[in-house]
Amino acid sequence: MSDKRKKRSKPIWLVATGLAWLIPGAGHIYVGRRLRGIILFVVINVTFWTGVGIGGVMTVDSKYERWWMMAQMLTGIDGVYCWYRQDQVYKQLATDPDMEIAIEHRNKILRANGIALPKNPNAICENPTGRPGNLQMVVDHKLEEKGIFLVDPAGELARAFTGIAGMLNLLCIFDAMMLAMMGQGAESTPPRGKSDKEIEATA
Repeated sequence: MSDKRKKRSKPIWLVATGLAWLIPGAGHIYVGRRLRGIILFVVINVTFWTGVGIGGVMTVDSKYERWWMMAQMLTGIDGVYCWYRQDQVYKQLATDPDMEIAIEHRNKILRANGIALPKNPNAICENPTGRPGNLQMVVDHKLEEKGIFLVDPAGELARAFTGIAGMLNLLCIFDAMMLAMMGQGAESTPPRGKSDKEIEATA
């Protein structure tokens, strides 16, 4: 009977891994490391949302900062929610008449410098002249006007915070997975050592 209970109580590593990604610290709570899970939840979430607080809703940017986004997505539901909000902002900008004017202005600059226009009007276009021909610059300017985007260096700092939070959670995901695979449950308390008085009494 006790063997059956042990088998049932052994954590499933796939569940531990999924929970650790979805909610930082949840994987450790699942395998029985409650205190560690709470600490990880607080540290990773505070780090991630500090970055979002610095850089605004566009910190998780799937269009122009894909490498950073890959790290940010490791924070699970936090990263996914911010990506969703960023995507909504881009959709709103696509219907903004000011954006059409800005894109046309960008195209005039490109033509004047002999640079071919991108096939996709909303695509990134590298401008070797260093002038504002990159659509990202146009988007950044529009977002800054609307008060929902902070320019560099705040944007870089924000991405660093959120990206580091994701990389930290990657280590936590791996740790939770390994604990589950080894069948580690709640942390056992070490046996209490003898006090000085007990040692003197036995001497």
